[in-house]
Amino acid sequence: MFRLTGFELRRIWCRRSFLLGFAALLLLNVFLLWYGSLPGEEKPGLDSYKTVQNKIAQMSETQKGEWISGRKETMDGVGLVQEVLMLQANNNEMGEMFAAQAMEEAPGVFEQYYDTYQNGTYLELTDSFWQEKALTDELYEQWTKVAGYGEYLRSVQENRMVLGGIGIFTRGGEDSFSARNIRKSAEDYEKLTPKGISWMPDRAIVCAMESRGTDLILLLSVFFFVGYLMLEEKRKRLFFITRGTRLGIGRNIAAKLTALWVHCMMTAYLLYGVNLLYFGRTVGFGDLNAALQSVAAYRESSLPVSILDYIQLSVLTKGFVLFGFGTVMTAFSILAERQFLPYMAGMLFTGVSMVLSRVIPAVSIYNPLKYLNLTGLLKTEHLYGGYLNFNWFGRPVSRMFFAWWVILALAGAGMAASVYFFVRGEHFVLKEKRFVSLLRFRPHGGLLRHEGYKILTGNRAAAVLLVFGILLGWRELGQKIPLGGQELYYQDIMLTLEGELTPDKEALILKEEARYREAFAQIDQIEQAVAAGKISQSAGESMMSKWYAVTAFYPAFSRVWQQYEYVTENGGRFLYDTGYRYLLGQKSNPFPVNLFLLVCGVVMAFCNGMSMENLAGSWNLLGATGQGKRRILFCKTAVCIMAGAVLALIPFLCRYIGISAVLPMHGLGFSAVDIPYCRQFGMALPVWGFLALHVFSQIFALTIVVIGVLSLSYWRKDPVQAWLMGMLLFAAPQVLYLLGFTAAKYFGVYSLYGWTAL
Repeated sequence: MFRLTGFELRRIWCRRSFLLGFAALLLLNVFLLWYGSLPGEEKPGLDSYKTVQNKIAQMSETQKGEWISGRKETMDGVGLVQEVLMLQANNNEMGEMFAAQAMEEAPGVFEQYYDTYQNGTYLELTDSFWQEKALTDELYEQWTKVAGYGEYLRSVQENRMVLGGIGIFTRGGEDSFSARNIRKSAEDYEKLTPKGISWMPDRAIVCAMESRGTDLILLLSVFFFVGYLMLEEKRKRLFFITRGTRLGIGRNIAAKLTALWVHCMMTAYLLYGVNLLYFGRTVGFGDLNAALQSVAAYRESSLPVSILDYIQLSVLTKGFVLFGFGTVMTAFSILAERQFLPYMAGMLFTGVSMVLSRVIPAVSIYNPLKYLNLTGLLKTEHLYGGYLNFNWFGRPVSRMFFAWWVILALAGAGMAASVYFFVRGEHFVLKEKRFVSLLRFRPHGGLLRHEGYKILTGNRAAAVLLVFGILLGWRELGQKIPLGGQELYYQDIMLTLEGELTPDKEALILKEEARYREAFAQIDQIEQAVAAGKISQSAGESMMSKWYAVTAFYPAFSRVWQQYEYVTENGGRFLYDTGYRYLLGQKSNPFPVNLFLLVCGVVMAFCNGMSMENLAGSWNLLGATGQGKRRILFCKTAVCIMAGAVLALIPFLCRYIGISAVLPMHGLGFSAVDIPYCRQFGMALPVWGFLALHVFSQIFALTIVVIGVLSLSYWRKDPVQAWLMGMLLFAAPQVLYLLGFTAAKYFGVYSLYGWTAL
């Protein structure tokens, strides 16, 4: 049987189509890991977590606590300065009152951290205040949980005595579920100690082991494998031959199920190995031999295991869950007479599991249905990283115990059903496909429409472009633009000044400039008085805090003053430009990631654009005349260029909508040089014309990619080769640029696509 198992594995694993499909799943997995970890305005990047790992690598637990506590204190102080400045930016009595109240509640904090806020020295891990604050708060919360683990264990034991005396828990007596659950919890945690606890950021472990995208790809790999395992032989009617051999029935199905088990285990270890390798390189792990409770997310676990043991146990469990699901799919594949029915059953099984896992509350009496379905069983962080007992006729039974019984029952039922249906051998022929059309087919009257139908619908390019369009649109619409005190002040004054310079506007600017000049003069006088010993240092700082609050907004006013100087010297109009700076990529540049996604979408959608006739052998008929072939190629190219142009418009439109919802973008009819950032380009265009040029250049850059992919498809006459070469020529430079190799921008189309951000 082992030789037959090896034959089954080689028959599937060595097929070119299976290898290419599995490679695509691996690439999709890495893509989802990368895409889900992209930084945002308030979301730190993976390099920030790696910086933290490097900082604390050689620290003791005491030093780790001192370091993160210091970071928390600094960011809270800087956050107070930010809050006070934002309140004062409102320029009204209410804002001033709340600002004064905030400073009174934390005396001396504003003065202590004002200089730190102004010079930006608080940025040790990230590039912005919002990212630094979010990362510090996240790390501090994790450290608090891990550092207090000993107290957590003591509280569990104390709760056994305290909660045991509360009426709500003893209403049913000592034998009630509540009382038994309290005692069982204390017993399960009794064997644990704080020994071996070593705090580390849990980003790498949690993201590597809790990837929903990876779990979905695992299920797709089972669909893929079972299709080759059973349906292909049914389609070719090979079972009638193999069943006629000696021991052909029992050994055949046993070998198939064994091959399925090997595939599920190998796939689980391979995909999660890729996850661990990815986050190990981009973030880094701490001590994997430390206790599992060193990861704050898994503090409630009652297992006395290390992090490495948890990883191994989780991957092994996922492999068994996949095998159980695969045996059910195999049984349906043997029983089904239509090729699509097993896939429909598998998708229904998965869909119901996802709904149960998401809809049922964790505290519901039906929570076993939430955790003991296919989706819940794949979430091994709940089984081994958390703690929960189910009510089994008044007795608390561990969720982990129930889970393994369900896994074994699922695998046992699937194997029994597969063997039973295979031995009976009544459904070993697939019926012919029958398509039911609701609308009568109408042939396309024009060659352009016909080629568009072939490429977009027949070749499924529209589905690929739709997926990438959703990814791009979701990314742009989901970006958050934080508004600090500086920006609120700048926005308020620029919206007041917007348009032609008038005497009233000029008086407002000069008044503000005089106010800042007075504030700086007062600060200089106080500093001189402190240096001369006329007043004490503390008194001087108290006196200067009022003037510091004024000068805090001078960086924003300096931008206003630069526009004023330009308008008075060269003419023009005032224009609030922050929204345009975001739109053109000068702030929070999205173009490298967007171009990478666009290139991937175009390559995947059109790699078969020119070679589809070669695969079908149609050129012998369609290319009978030179003009006919040229017209077909022209129509194909036109369809692909138009589809690529629509795809290129999606990120720009979604970004414009997202930015304009937060930052006003007026003056589309103004000159582009009214935007200070655009003066370097020296283009005498209206703002709408400059934006149109920006969009056109992006469409043109993607058109180059489209034509390049179609040329590769026509040259190589093979979609796989066109895909590989297209990714190498157009996507690889973007990957290198995203990894920090800035020279890579000259080897792709990024210089044309993102020229406004360079």
